[in-house]
Amino acid sequence: MPEIPTDQGRDTPQAFCADFAATLSSRSVSVRDAAERSGWSKSAIGNARTGPRLPRRELVVDVLSAIGLTEAEVGDWTLRHAALTMGTADPAVLDPAGPTRPTRPRDRTLPLVAGLAALVGAVVAGAVVFVVTRPVPVPVAPVAAAVVTVQNKVALGESELVEDASPAYLSSRPEPFCGRNGCKVDGTEVVSGALLPATCTVTGADMWNYNLDSPAGQNPGRAHSARWYRLSWPDGRSGFLSEVYLDPASRGGLGLPTCA
Repeated sequence: MPEIPTDQGRDTPQAFCADFAATLSSRSVSVRDAAERSGWSKSAIGNARTGPRLPRRELVVDVLSAIGLTEAEVGDWTLRHAALTMGTADPAVLDPAGPTRPTRPRDRTLPLVAGLAALVGAVVAGAVVFVVTRPVPVPVAPVAAAVVTVQNKVALGESELVEDASPAYLSSRPEPFCGRNGCKVDGTEVVSGALLPATCTVTGADMWNYNLDSPAGQNPGRAHSARWYRLSWPDGRSGFLSEVYLDPASRGGLGLPTCA
C-alpha cells in the first residue's frame, strides 16, 4: 500500500494528491502521457496532481492502471481514497476483517463507501415498515488553485476550430490588445496545450474566439465570456487570460475564488 503521509496522524486530500503526482513522476509519466493512456483530460489529471481537493476515484484508478500499477497496488490506492472520502485515514475501518482489493479496478461505477444506506424492516400490526437513512452531504469548500489547459484557437466558419496565428499571453489587466496598450506581461506567450496554475477569476472585458460577423456564430467550438483567470507563470509572475482561450474543461470558474 502507498505510504500515507499524515497531518497530526491523519491522511489528507493534499497528501493524497502529492503522492499521486510523485507516483507519475517516479515512472517518468507526464500529464500528457497519462491523459493519452487513460482517456482523461490533461486538466483533470493536472488538478489531481496539485489538489487540494480529492480527485475522483475513477480517475485515480484509470490513470494508475494505465501507467502500469498492479491490481493490488491500485486496490490499495482505492482503499486510501475511500478512507478519505469517509473522513478517516485508516483504511482498515472499511472492513473489520481486513482490507480487500477490488476485482475490477477500471470499473467507473462509484462504490458505496461514502456511507451505506441502512435498511431496517419491522412487522408492526401486520405491516412492514422500512426505514432508510442516507449520509448527509458535506459542503465542498472553494479550491485554492487549479491547473488549466490553454486552447489558443479560433472558431472559423460553421465547424472549424484552428490554432490562432498569434500566441496568447498573460496581461496585467483583464482586457484585450494589451500588446499595444502596455498591459502585456512580457515573455508569457503560450500556445494550445500549455498547462498553467490558476488561482482566481475576475470579470473583465467581454471576449469571443470568433468574429461576430462570421458564420462561426453557429460553430460548436465558439466561446464567449467575460470571465478571466489569473494564471501563474513559472518564474513567479502572474497575469490574466480570458477563459475563451482555455480548453472547455478548464472553463466555468472551476470553483476558484474571486480575485482580490
